[in-house]
Amino acid sequence: MATNLKKIFKGKETKREEMTEAKDVRKGKITPKQYVKGEKGEGEKASSKTLMAEAKRLKSGKESPAMYAKKGK
Repeated sequence: MATNLKKIFKGKETKREEMTEAKDVRKGKITPKQYVKGEKGEGEKASSKTLMAEAKRLKSGKESPAMYAKKGK
């Protein structure tokens, strides 16, 4: 997968950026593993295990992109 993670994970922490990240995981544009790498690159302090669980919830549909963005990262 040749997605450039720097284009998706900019570190702005805005609702729009978070929604884009969540939608890309949901659509399969980025894998949960890439999601974890991108979040860590933004300086996220949560553990990789926690981030992977979040990515899997997004991918499976248990958490919608709107719910993710609303968390106010």
